[in-house]
Amino acid sequence: MRVRSAVLSSLALLPLFATSGCGGRRTGCDAPTERFELDELLTADQIDEAVKDATDAASKAGVAPPNECEEVCRATYRRTRRWKPTGVESCTLTRPEQTAGPEAHGRVACSGSGVEYYCEGRRPLAHADVDADMGGDAMARSLAAMAWLEAASVLAFDELAAWLTVRGAPAELVERCRAAAEDERRHARWLTHLAEQRGVRVPMPTPRATNEASVLEVALHNAVEGCVHESFAALMAAVRAERAEEPWLRQVFASIAIDEIRHGELAWELDAWLRTRLEPTQVQRVEAAQREALARLPERARRAQACTPAALGGIDDEQAQQLASCFAARLAA
Repeated sequence: MRVRSAVLSSLALLPLFATSGCGGRRTGCDAPTERFELDELLTADQIDEAVKDATDAASKAGVAPPNECEEVCRATYRRTRRWKPTGVESCTLTRPEQTAGPEAHGRVACSGSGVEYYCEGRRPLAHADVDADMGGDAMARSLAAMAWLEAASVLAFDELAAWLTVRGAPAELVERCRAAAEDERRHARWLTHLAEQRGVRVPMPTPRATNEASVLEVALHNAVEGCVHESFAALMAAVRAERAEEPWLRQVFASIAIDEIRHGELAWELDAWLRTRLEPTQVQRVEAAQREALARLPERARRAQACTPAALGGIDDEQAQQLASCFAARLAA
């Protein structure tokens, strides 16, 4: 069992780490940022979907309705760059002519800034991060962010089960995806309750239809989000089960860790099945994406842990980087 073995061998490093104190403030939370300029052709459906998703999210979060052009820009940036937009400075949106037919394209031209997005667990194929400020203290924000990502994982496994069913995948893989969605639904419920106890309201992600995704798109997504990110989420849950300050937190994360190890194993089995449906050059692309994700895992872990309250894990950002280096090496072996 690749993921279970990698988690257990990496956890063996924990006794070497001095327990981090919780009184100091974490530093080093600045993720890589960039300036961007986009000039993209979009269908009417793509534009409408971006506006609808942003409007729904704003309604659930209780904030003002979005600016249409800016939200289309944000959605396009997330889709093409896979980073989180932090600001839109200029934006021009041209919709396709209504009489030009469904294949006609409009255009969004915009500029702004973005930041690399760090997450735990499996994001859906077309995931859009929440931009609303949920407020609360550091612990509440961390719990709310985790609840949001667990809820996003529910969508990820539901959409994956539907996609696999359409393509005649083995029934066992489909059923395991559905069971994983139920696990993630339970995790989201637990973490949402904990966040709400601290006065934070957690918005829910919006489902998106992804049945038209190609085998290569799903294979690339699974190789990174499932095999690497979700497997590493299992390790971090196990760390919190060992090191979180409060007994109730340790209990919650112990249960989450068991489930996430199983989800990580599922991702690797899906990886093997998906590769049998790809051309050799496509398999090489999947392997390259997975190697890159493993290589970047230590730095991602360092920055993510730098923004996590010590009471949730008891390790600092440099120790998280060491754990991730060990974990990535075990997964790649």
